[in-house]
Amino acid sequence: MERLSFSNKKIMLIFASLFVTGMVTCMIPVSVIKLHHIPAFAYITMILIWAVSIRRRIVEDRIRHRILAACGFMIFLFFLRMCKFSYFPDDVFVNEYLWYGYTIPLTAIPVCMFMAALYVEPVGNKRLVGVTEKLLIILCIIISTVVLTNGYHSLVYRITVHPDKEYTHEWFYWVILVFRYGLSIGILYALMKKCSLSAAKKKWYIPAICIAVSCILLIWYLINGGAPRIHGYKLFQQQEAVCIPFIIAFESIIQIGMIPANSGYGRLFAHSGINACIYDNRDMPVIASAETMNEKKNENNRVCRESISGGYITWSEDMSLINRLTREIEEVTEELGDENEFIRKENEVRAERISFEERNRLYNRIATAVRTRAVRTGSLLKEASGLNYYDDVGEFRNRIIYASVLSAYIKRMGNLMLLTDKAAFLSSGELAASLRESLDYLKLNGCKCFVFENGRCELGSSVVLLAYDLYEEAVEDVWLRLHALSVSLEYEDTFVMTITMDAIAEAISPVWRDREVAAAGCDLSVKYEDETYSIRFVVKASGVSSEIGEAGS
Repeated sequence: MERLSFSNKKIMLIFASLFVTGMVTCMIPVSVIKLHHIPAFAYITMILIWAVSIRRRIVEDRIRHRILAACGFMIFLFFLRMCKFSYFPDDVFVNEYLWYGYTIPLTAIPVCMFMAALYVEPVGNKRLVGVTEKLLIILCIIISTVVLTNGYHSLVYRITVHPDKEYTHEWFYWVILVFRYGLSIGILYALMKKCSLSAAKKKWYIPAICIAVSCILLIWYLINGGAPRIHGYKLFQQQEAVCIPFIIAFESIIQIGMIPANSGYGRLFAHSGINACIYDNRDMPVIASAETMNEKKNENNRVCRESISGGYITWSEDMSLINRLTREIEEVTEELGDENEFIRKENEVRAERISFEERNRLYNRIATAVRTRAVRTGSLLKEASGLNYYDDVGEFRNRIIYASVLSAYIKRMGNLMLLTDKAAFLSSGELAASLRESLDYLKLNGCKCFVFENGRCELGSSVVLLAYDLYEEAVEDVWLRLHALSVSLEYEDTFVMTITMDAIAEAISPVWRDREVAAAGCDLSVKYEDETYSIRFVVKASGVSSEIGEAGS
């Protein structure tokens, strides 16, 4: 970004006039004409002009506020000088404390400028910067307090003669000087450390010279014991020796790019490539882009206008490409309208067909799983319908009960297959519910049945179907010999289903559907002891997802 240069002749003339006025009127003896307060007004005006410039150019508010605070202390410094020499020249007490009061702005100016340098990006550790800032403010307050109370302890100045105010410097005065000079040097060091622009770093000597001039002038001031004189005339005062070099130093810092400023926007706007112009309130163009403005309204050219502070801005937008694309889009939209409707209907038909295929696949799978028992159920019902109920009531009843048990299996197996169709795991409670319903029908045959459930978990879909098939085949194998049956469903570290009955199910052996059992991650064991036949179906950890509750019945 281009930095602000002093090409504005009016501003240069004003600054030069004020500076010369301050220098000349400072060298005129008071006895000739009382002009000793004019330099203060001249320098205050310069500071105000620079402060307004800073307020307009510096975007970062933390930097801007601290530089403006330094400007305020500069104005305060010249105000104290005016009070000391112009308004209270004969009051010894007030004059002495106004002299002490110089310390406040003289210390605060480098503090504010150093804090502004700390907030130049990159800030880094913001907490450390904040603590440093608070510490500097506290030190500034302590220094000012010590100087203002010098009359009680004489740690800064030891006044030997009143009211001529002959004095010597004490140790705390040199502490203050080291503090001020250290901050002045620290400003350049902090900026050089933060700056990543090689072009700016190459020009470090410009602000360094300005700060060095300030230090040299102050050292000259101290060596001479006051304002230096040439042929009896004062060349400068302490106030301008501090303020003017600081202003020049920070302005040079801004110019070389160490502190970012928002100047140079005029040239940026002119070469931005947009077709725009800014007007003032009198409809006079203030700044325009390098592109030729074409404010003729037509189909392919749109002129826009927007009010801004102090005037308005107009810009032209070329709509030819947009209009052409709009027409092409309208044509394509019309062509694609029917095609989109066709695609929508085709998608609906496809989705419906997929849904039918999924349902048919599932129904066929269920039909295949229960086909044998469905055929057997039909045969039993047909046989029962051919019997005379009053003559063969026992046979009729046995066939109906057996058909009911098979129907309960068909119903429950269909439900389980529907639940496990799109789910990898199923609650063991669903298996328990299926077993309870099957046992309810089994009780009609005079069989004593019991279901015990201790803990629930999530079982693999294939595990649930295998467990229910195992129960059904065991019951059907001993149908005519079964009098008592219990099913235990337990879950602690693993899931175990135990079927205990008083008849031997020869169809169930340790190798019953061994491939399916192994693939589902289960173990099957059969035991016959004390006229009790037990089938133990154990699900390994791979077939169990997680425990979901406790239940018992």
